[in-house]
Amino acid sequence: MMQPETLSWANYEREPIQSPGLIQPHGVLFVMSPELNILQVSNNTAKFFGRPPETFLDQPLEMLLDATQVNVIKESINYQNLGSVNPINITIHTDWKTLYFDGIIHHSHPDCLILELEPALSPKTVGFLSFYKLVEAAASTIQNSKNFQELCEFVVKEVRNITGFDRVMLYRFDTAGHGTVLAEEKLDSMDSWLNLNYPAEDIPPQARQLYSINFLRLIADVNYKPVAIVPTLNPLDKRPLDLSHSVLRSVSPCHIEYLQNMKVSASMSISIVKEGKLWGLVACHHNSPKYVSYEVRKACEFFGKVMALELRSKEDDSYYEYRLQLQATTAKLVEYMSGETNFIDGLVNFKPNLLELVRADGAVIYYKGTCWSLGNTPSSDRIERLIQWLEKQNFPSIYHTDTLPSVYREAETYKDIASGLLAVAISKEPKHYVLWFRSEMIHQVTWAGDPNTPFELLPGRNPRLHPRKSFEVWQEIVKLKSLPWKPCEIDAALDLKNAIVTIVLRQADELAKLNAALQESEAKTTENANQLAQALQELQRTQTQLIEQGKMSDLGDLIASIAAEITNPINFITGNLSHAQEYAEDLLNLLYLYQQHYPEPVPEILETIESIDLEFTSQDFSNLIESMKGGAERIRDLVNALRNFMRLNESELKAVDIHEGINSTLLILQHRFKGKGDSRGIQIVKAYGNLPEVECYPSQLNQVFMNLLSNAIDALESHPNHPGQKTILIRTEALGGDRVLISIADNGVGINPTFQEQIFEPFYTTKSPKKSLGVGLAIAKEVVVEKHQGEIRCISELSQGAEFILEIPTKQPYPTRTPSLEAAGKTP
Repeated sequence: MMQPETLSWANYEREPIQSPGLIQPHGVLFVMSPELNILQVSNNTAKFFGRPPETFLDQPLEMLLDATQVNVIKESINYQNLGSVNPINITIHTDWKTLYFDGIIHHSHPDCLILELEPALSPKTVGFLSFYKLVEAAASTIQNSKNFQELCEFVVKEVRNITGFDRVMLYRFDTAGHGTVLAEEKLDSMDSWLNLNYPAEDIPPQARQLYSINFLRLIADVNYKPVAIVPTLNPLDKRPLDLSHSVLRSVSPCHIEYLQNMKVSASMSISIVKEGKLWGLVACHHNSPKYVSYEVRKACEFFGKVMALELRSKEDDSYYEYRLQLQATTAKLVEYMSGETNFIDGLVNFKPNLLELVRADGAVIYYKGTCWSLGNTPSSDRIERLIQWLEKQNFPSIYHTDTLPSVYREAETYKDIASGLLAVAISKEPKHYVLWFRSEMIHQVTWAGDPNTPFELLPGRNPRLHPRKSFEVWQEIVKLKSLPWKPCEIDAALDLKNAIVTIVLRQADELAKLNAALQESEAKTTENANQLAQALQELQRTQTQLIEQGKMSDLGDLIASIAAEITNPINFITGNLSHAQEYAEDLLNLLYLYQQHYPEPVPEILETIESIDLEFTSQDFSNLIESMKGGAERIRDLVNALRNFMRLNESELKAVDIHEGINSTLLILQHRFKGKGDSRGIQIVKAYGNLPEVECYPSQLNQVFMNLLSNAIDALESHPNHPGQKTILIRTEALGGDRVLISIADNGVGINPTFQEQIFEPFYTTKSPKKSLGVGLAIAKEVVVEKHQGEIRCISELSQGAEFILEIPTKQPYPTRTPSLEAAGKTP
């Protein structure tokens, strides 16, 4: 059972009134398949036919109707509009009497046909001619009404004439959904409800939707006991049956109680739908149960459609002269705007002006972030915030409300200026708006009962919402509202918006023509500038290659010369050090032999022994020779490293061990890893992965390692107050897809993120021009991306160091040649 605290207006809004599973008891309902087999039936067949509902289920319709009538229904199903064949004359013979019905057929969904049987008042239905006579005079009277109010009065009068209801009233819905009684015909003994207002909550949203689908609804006896549909769920889709188009559909218990509280015993409503929207209702009430035949109901429905058509002229004609005035004002404003360089001047500097177009109290033009104001308007900062709020409303062209404070809370602080808002968007990007404001208009509204308590929760075993019991006149002082915006005023605002757009576009076209000649002359200049920029870019690239070519060529020549000059002496020194060691050991052995045989040397020899510290010399000489050998080997390794780094004979692709190139580069740069003075040295951390041999241009790739490692050393040396250990981390990793990753990271000063996109451009450097030409990273990108089809990127934050990451394929798809380097005949 639903708890009382869970009952609310939201529950009422969600009530599935279109599929209650119940019908009114004055008729019978059958649900049939396309083959006319009975799937569901109302639980009152015993009353009409003397047979329980279960006996009809899964049976063909022929068990109830004769073949002729079944064929009529079969033929009717083929009509696109089933409403045109209703009602069908149905005659059913029972054991004790003959029954006459009006048969109404319609679809619940494509696979379900509903047949509803309502008792006919006579064996024969009213023919077309009789129906025409029934409605012709009334329709003519309605159409001949002189104005809107007379139209409303004629409609309720004619509906009461042909139906005989005790009270017939017509009420119109406003923009908030509240209804106002505009015309009424009633018994003299009944109280008048003319001009009373009914709150929107009296008709929940789903009921309004049904009124827009099914234009007429009859409740023959408000105190009826609803009849269930058997089975409850439709066998085809296992859902409650949709009775949106049903004439027998049972209504909400809450609505029944609402009518009972009004002392109404029978009710009928006719929808007035204007331009696809529910405009209002013709409501009919009777003090006792009352059944209205299907033909009469269709006549009333026809009156409702005639009135909807007449509304387009009669309702609008009520302010015809005002609409002509607005059109004249719009024409004047267009004339003023067309004569001004700035269209805004045409809207604010003449009479009539923007303010007078829609009888507003204030107006604002918001254009290019600036406000032009007329009359009483909110401050510019409030306008800014209002524009921001309007942008979130996602309206297409125009927005209007006569209760701005109720939808935009801040407006309550300036309700005296802007309780009503009419806004048109000239352009949403950029923001161009025209706004009109109306001040608060405090007025009194007379309601049929208290609108603030449309429902109440009464205690009981099965608590549910109950409609209000009192419909006594209740008056309310309405605040935070302005005069409503008339449809013709809204149309005038749209016309002005379209005119502004046209004028602005025309002015823009004229400006475009004035600029055409200038643009044509600038085109050639732009083309020449683009060609010059392209040539400069090529020149920078060539210059970068030439500089690097010159550096590498000179370095190659120098290393070749040094290698040649050093190799021979080093080989000579290394080869003779072993002989020198043998000679020295022979002399020392002779000296020891002499000491054994001549233990008492002459004073002169003894003095010399002491001065040269013979004992130390003899012991240290061997160590000295070993140190000299180590130094010579070190020089030889350095020469080999230089040769390996340059790879002077390897200008073509070759599969190499990347780690050898990195290690050779580190060996060449080892002197820079040592600390200077009090400064700590640089720690090299190698995190080598298990890499396959990489097909590459070794000397060029080694130059990339040299540039990146040199930059890392420079970054660390420029950070004299480094808080910890200066470190360069070299990491390699085998990636999927036959690629390898090489990362060189330092914990130095880092690179400003602003400059990170520029560091690979030629001649761009973050160092002093005396220290760097700015080509090292450009060369690195050229070698990695162009020569090796790889990638190079930088990750850095200031004071957090920098990491350069290279990704290179292990195999090159084809040899890539650099013409300028090959033309020089040298390997860089």
